[in-house]
Amino acid sequence: MDIKQIKRKLNSSVPYMTFFFIIVNVLVFIIEEIAGDSENGDIVLKMGALYMPKIKEGQWYRFFTACFLHFGYEHLAGNMLALFSVGPYVERFYGHVKFTVLYLVSGLSGSAFVYLMEQRSGEFHVTAGASGAIFGLFGVLIIFALNREMRETFPLPRVILGLVVMFLPSFTEEGISMNGHIGGFLGGTIIGVLFYIIIQNKSNRRTWKNRA
Repeated sequence: MDIKQIKRKLNSSVPYMTFFFIIVNVLVFIIEEIAGDSENGDIVLKMGALYMPKIKEGQWYRFFTACFLHFGYEHLAGNMLALFSVGPYVERFYGHVKFTVLYLVSGLSGSAFVYLMEQRSGEFHVTAGASGAIFGLFGVLIIFALNREMRETFPLPRVILGLVVMFLPSFTEEGISMNGHIGGFLGGTIIGVLFYIIIQNKSNRRTWKNRA
């Protein structure tokens, strides 16, 4: 895939799945507030937050629902701003379907990593937020930055700086799930690489056909 094809992709269709996920997160947050208080752990837990004892009771759906719940306005605003900043680039390059898979798998892998680490440590916390999914999208930006044709648009130092800024609160503030961030980042990066290879192979086949 040459630079012209890449630029065409990054300026192509409207990233409506990015907007869809932002709207869903905001609507769920409004429901949290109507239910009482989005910063109330009991309310967020009732609505589907990740919590080890509940998972052990068979409530596996919490791996998914936790990705759309947030604790307070600041938590929601930070995640939605990050999604709005990164999501359109990823969606335009990968397409709507692959982006949707990337977002959801990243969120689920963030939840799964929290589950594995808490099972290992024996310390259980009520966990919620879209940051696992968003860190998966940042993992994709690393893939972009390592691509020779895309370095101009996504300079590696700038991408790394953005990732450091995203991870920094995990070290400096209490109550932020580092495990969720790491799990989402790893899941998104792995799926992003697989999808990137598929896209590159399709592009190479089209080029070969044109030359033939």
